[in-house]
Amino acid sequence: MKDKLNEVSKRLKDLHRRFLEQERVDAEKYYQRRIMPFDFLQMLTNDRNFRWLQPFSALIADIDAMVDEKEALTDADLDGVRMQIDAVLHKADGHSAIYGRYQHHLGEDPEFLLLHLKLREALSQIENKETKKDKEREHFNGSGTPL
Repeated sequence: MKDKLNEVSKRLKDLHRRFLEQERVDAEKYYQRRIMPFDFLQMLTNDRNFRWLQPFSALIADIDAMVDEKEALTDADLDGVRMQIDAVLHKADGHSAIYGRYQHHLGEDPEFLLLHLKLREALSQIENKETKKDKEREHFNGSGTPL
């Protein structure tokens, strides 16, 4: 299970890296100047306009800490990781400030979309059988057609 969670972490890091690259491009357009990597790092860590990105970075650190600290991972641990990822990246209910930017990059950047799909694939490898059945029930009505 740790190998599969390490794969999720790797895919999440790849996506995070691309996310930051795109945010830097957007910041350069906004400020109408090239932003050097060190300056962008300073913006990410100190500028209140970029604080909304911190949960994404913290998510990666939390997953890596779990892999390093736990002897054996349980289905509950993996469910928790999936729920954290969904809460940070995919919830449009106002609890995730990242959601709008994430959706923007999905629609505008083919490489970002590809990395998103690779993350979803890695996440599917850590789903337990009950979670998969629940998702199937959510996506199909009694006739077997998508809702």
